[in-house]
This record gives sequence, C-alpha cells and structure tokens, in this order.
Amino acid sequence: MYQSITTSNYTFEDTIRGNYLYVDKTDFFHHLVNEEKGFYFLSRPRRFGKSLSVSILKNIFKGNKELFKGLKIYNLPYNWKSYPVINLNISQADCTSADQLNKGLCNALYENAIELNIQLSDSTNSAYLFRELIYKAKDIGKVVILIDEYDKPLVENIYATHIEEVRQILENFYINIKASDEHLRFVFMTGVTKFSKVSVFSKLNNLRDITMSEAFATMYGYTQDEVEHYFSDRIDTLADKNKVDRIEYREKIQKWYNGFRFHKNAPTVYNPVSLGMFFNEGGEFSNYWFSTGSPTFIFKVLKKQNIDFFETFNDYIPDFVLDSFDVTNMQAAPLLLQTGYLTIESSKTMFDTTLYKLNFPNLEIQTAFEHHLVGMLTERNQQDVSIEIVKLQMALLANDTSTMQRILKSHLAAIPYANRSHMEENYQNIIYSVFRLLGAEIHNEVHINNGRIDTVIVNRDHIYIFEFKMNQPAKVAIAQIKEKGYAIPYLSDGKSITLIGINFSKKKRNIVEWVEEEMV
Repeated sequence: MYQSITTSNYTFEDTIRGNYLYVDKTDFFHHLVNEEKGFYFLSRPRRFGKSLSVSILKNIFKGNKELFKGLKIYNLPYNWKSYPVINLNISQADCTSADQLNKGLCNALYENAIELNIQLSDSTNSAYLFRELIYKAKDIGKVVILIDEYDKPLVENIYATHIEEVRQILENFYINIKASDEHLRFVFMTGVTKFSKVSVFSKLNNLRDITMSEAFATMYGYTQDEVEHYFSDRIDTLADKNKVDRIEYREKIQKWYNGFRFHKNAPTVYNPVSLGMFFNEGGEFSNYWFSTGSPTFIFKVLKKQNIDFFETFNDYIPDFVLDSFDVTNMQAAPLLLQTGYLTIESSKTMFDTTLYKLNFPNLEIQTAFEHHLVGMLTERNQQDVSIEIVKLQMALLANDTSTMQRILKSHLAAIPYANRSHMEENYQNIIYSVFRLLGAEIHNEVHINNGRIDTVIVNRDHIYIFEFKMNQPAKVAIAQIKEKGYAIPYLSDGKSITLIGINFSKKKRNIVEWVEEEMV
C-alpha cells in the first residue's frame, strides 16, 4: 500500500502523523543545525517545500526527536535541546500598505509571544516589538529565528508607490537579527528572491547565503535517485496501466518535471509539487506548477521593463549578475533564475569568472511560460494563444508557410499600441517564443563564418532560414541570405531548405512583406 502524497501540507508534524510520504532530506538539516551557531539565507522558487523546511527546523529546535524516528537525522549526533523559537511567516501579513504590513508583523510577534509565554508591551512598532521579543526570549535560552517568505511584501508591491515605505518597514524589522547576534543560536530566512539595492540585505550582512551552494543544491526538490527510490513502483504501475515502455515513461517524466539545477556541479531536481500532483492525478502529464499559483509578478516585471527575453537564452551570464535581484536595474537573468522559470543549463570559466548558460528547466515550465509570455506581449487570452499555436504546429508540419505568415501577423497585430515603444524587441520575443512553443528546433542569431543568421527552424524534413528587416524590402533579406551563404552549413542535412525574408514596418507595426525562395 502506497503512502499518500500531499502537495498542500506545510507542517512537518501533519506530514509525519498523517503518514504522508516524506522524501528524507533531514541530513541537510542536520548539517545546518549541528553548527554551534548558524545564520543562513536560502531562496528557492515557489512550491519547492520552503515552508515545510521551516517547520522541520522548528521541530528540531523544539527538541521533538520522536517525530524524526526512522529518518536520517534521528541517528546522527545532535543534542535535541529545546530552544525558544520565533517563527514568522511574512506571507500571512497584509501587504497592501506599509501600515498594514506593520500591523501584520505585530500580530505575528504577539502570537509568538503567547506560544513562548512572554508578555510584550503594547507598542504598535513592529521593529520595537521584535527586538523586545528577542530580548525577553533570551532568558529562556539562546533564540532561534525562522522567517518564511521574507520577500513577499516587496514582491507584491514591486511597482507600488509605497514600495519604499514597505522596504523601510522590513529593513528596520530585520536589522534586529544582526543587532541581537549575541542572543541568537540559529537564524534561517527563506523566500523566492534575493533583493539587493531596494532590499533588506544592505545592512543584514551576517547571513550566509547558501542559495547556490553545492552542499545544499539538492536540499529542495527530488533528485533522480530519490525518485527511483521513493516512486519507482508508482512509475512502473502507471507505465503498465498506460501500456507504455517503463524506460520511455521515465524519460517522459524527466522531460516534463526534472531539470532544476541550483549549482553548476549539482544534479538536477524535480519540483516536488509538480511530481506529487502528477502521481495524484494518475500519471496525467499536465502543467501543475503554473496552475498552483499565478505568475503575475514575473510577467508584470517583464512587461514593465521591456526585458529582452531572447537575449537571456543566448548570452553567457556572469555569476555576479545572477547573485541578486535589483528593482532599480531590472535584468531578466536573475529574476527568471531565482523564480525558477530558468535554470542553469551549463557553465564555463573565463578569466576567473564563472559564466552560466540558462534555459527552461523542463517541458512543463517552457510550454506554460511561453504561452503566458505570448499572451502577455499581445494581451490575448491563453485559450486564443493555445489554439493558434496548435494551428501553427500543423502548418509547420505541412510546410504551409502562408498559414505561418497569417498567424504571426495576427500575434503582432494584437500588441496594444501602448506596448509598442520597443517594437523591434517585441517582434523578436514574440517570434522566438511562438516558434519555441511549436516544439520545433529553433536557433536564433546563429553565428557562421560569414555572418549571423537571424533564425533557423529545423523541421523533421525541412529547414527554414529567416532574415528579418525593418523598413527594408524583403528581397534585401533574401539577397543577404544568399550573399552570406547562410544555407551552406545545412546543405548536407538532406532536407529541403526554404529561405524567408521578412520586412517589418515600423509605421504599420507588423509584417508587410514575406518573400520566400526554395533552395535548389
């Protein structure tokens, strides 16, 4: 009989006492708590088990050893001493204004005080109350502070007029952690992002950031070995039920849900919620990660900043660029990496600097993200986008370039006038995203010995070579493809080759010419 899998339980006690399946990660927690004193920060994308990890730490520091019976940490050396724990989930505070945030933090502190049997003053200043709670809790013992979703007030107010007031509330609040250093046994802060300048970290510099530490890279999510250990029977049962080869079924599951990498040398991991829902839904391949939460924040940023999404896939990103998230100078790479929409595909070292190549972690994230991206750029609903993508897939398979042209025009025509200040970037983003959605092999800005090809799409029996121009005749684009010999690297593939020149009109804000020519 299989243990039930829960994807919405955030407390360790309920997971264990409810006999839910728990993939044992307690050796990582032992590594953290076994130090005499530890101050840590770790960010991970949403639905990766951050809240559950905070609950695990709380039970360790409460000395609840019997909850861990049968798990790795149970037999590892640790004193299981009980400490006063201050556990704050910032997501529970109302973030609609700085005043509401302050009140929410005060309420959370009073709740912790009741649990610790501590009497706090009647102050309405959350920073003062936090300092008071730590000072009084130290009389019980060295204090443990656990903070979940520390960044939610910043994320939810990223373009709000009161963002600076919110930031100031948080900075004044969190600075108590550094100021109370001598009274603290352990600190653990977690969230989705790591903010920099408009942040709480400018003064809170005594935390060790283990977000991209190799030692903790697989602390969240399931490795392939863990999937085989805990879920192998389930996978075999589903494969047999669906009458598919077991090995092929495993490969498909990996393609859909594996792929998150949090250190260049670390193995990839599955998102635990996506995989859990996949099993709970009887092995139905679907997009579970997006369906469990709105990606509004991400697309709001991408749209507001006119970020060039395409460049993020083609450039190697220096490690220091990925280290933080700066609202005053938004960049796609750290935003999309920290929030889990992109992950580390590969890395290389040049001049003592580590450079990262990013890509989508898996098929689940890629398809959902690109549908949302096209919908965001064109302000079309997801159903219309999905229907036209299917039509475009059929057109590509049938080598029906007239339908391809019509659908691309309709997407470009749907871009609202107010969003057209950066039309050239939007053209490239939309066309790149649309063709990636097809599942076709697409390469942008392909470097060859004699130039750079704008776009190459490789179909099962056909290759399309695109050259884009702005306010220039499409025949100029075709002439460039021929003159530069863009098709030469593909002549030995044995596939038909079509050259396509496209002219975008800056005035009409769409494709005005589409000229194509077959290679003979």
